[in-house]
Amino acid sequence: MKIKTIIFDLGNVLVNFDHSIAAKKLSRKSPYSIKEIHSLIFDSDIVSKYETGKIRTDTFYRRMKGLLEFNLDIRQFRRIWDEIFFPNPETEKIVKKLKRRFRLLLLSNINHSHYNHIRKKFPILGEFDRIILSYRVGARKPDYRIYRQAIKSARCLPQEIVYIDDRKDLVEAARKLEINSLHFKNPSQLKRDLSKLGVNKL
Repeated sequence: MKIKTIIFDLGNVLVNFDHSIAAKKLSRKSPYSIKEIHSLIFDSDIVSKYETGKIRTDTFYRRMKGLLEFNLDIRQFRRIWDEIFFPNPETEKIVKKLKRRFRLLLLSNINHSHYNHIRKKFPILGEFDRIILSYRVGARKPDYRIYRQAIKSARCLPQEIVYIDDRKDLVEAARKLEINSLHFKNPSQLKRDLSKLGVNKL
């Protein structure tokens, strides 16, 4: 079946990120170590609630302030929280070439603050026809609700979609909905995998 829509994950596919960048900076403002900060944030349900829109940015900030015991105002905190992203130029080149022939969607587990930062800093987001975000949908991958929203936005059958993600579990979840799904490792591998699906000239 002919491919009509290509869906990209955001983090570590289109744009690279490293949570340890924020953890290191926060450790200078908090009594906790980098490892403790990472555990306190990501082993709790705070990020999950923020990424599914259950709490707002100001609430997230207050909870983080109480949890990590730092003395930063919300703007100082957001600067540290947001500045963990850096470009992936080779993937950007692939996106621009695909834009000429396919409908492009972006599908991401992300919070409001990170998305606003990325939208301003990375013009490549302007290449996408639709952007589906977990904090807007109210569900994170691998919840099928967010994939079904992506299928609806794709305006074609699941079998006519290619989905690209760096996390294997999220790739497998999409495959269960009959979406052609690729495990992203690097841009060169992505070109080869797309070629096997008939998406050439990259």
